[in-house]
Amino acid sequence: MESQTLVRSDTTRTALQPLTDSDSVADQLDALHHRAVRELRLALPRRPYDRRVRDRAALLSGELVRRGARVRVLHPADVARDPAQAEDLRRIAASGAQVRGLPRLPVWMAVVDRDLAIVPSDPALGESSATLLRGRSLVAGHQALFDQVWAGCAPVPTDSGAGGPGRGGLDEREREALVLLAEGLTDEGISRRTGLSVRTVRRTIAGVMSRMGAQSRFQAGVEAARRQWI
Repeated sequence: MESQTLVRSDTTRTALQPLTDSDSVADQLDALHHRAVRELRLALPRRPYDRRVRDRAALLSGELVRRGARVRVLHPADVARDPAQAEDLRRIAASGAQVRGLPRLPVWMAVVDRDLAIVPSDPALGESSATLLRGRSLVAGHQALFDQVWAGCAPVPTDSGAGGPGRGGLDEREREALVLLAEGLTDEGISRRTGLSVRTVRRTIAGVMSRMGAQSRFQAGVEAARRQWI
């Protein structure tokens, strides 16, 4: 009986690995590049993890999508309030990952396939420490939570049949303006690249933002990538 108890204790220590800070979390995301991943679930609130973690998550998402993995990402609907996070999300969406927003996203998590997850050690504390979980029995609850929240978030419509020749009903001028906006160009820069007047550029972008319901240009870039318009 004593030996059986020791085996269970060793297994628990292996299955639960503390990650004491954001650097530890970022290192674990880097390590996933060397794993054959079929599916990644990410929940990315603004806190508690810093830009390094979001940047590594964006790099990992793009790499996994290129390999043919399914990547799903939950994010706060008001992501445009944080320009850095908006840019990270735009990169993730542009890579081909599926993204959905919701009004409140309090918990950070990364769930890999069905047997590995990175979750906050204590979500109530809002600190940057986390725990690496291994094994289906430990990961199943977090996987189910993510899937339940994901199912409750309506996907952004692509408007594929909306009245126009381009993707999402965009004409060529609208799409070019969105692409350049996503690259970070100002209205003046877009004007120089396209030959359109600054007033026409502003009117074009404002019209597309209105159709998407975007409240800012950051959000417009994110939404355009999510809808695969650019």
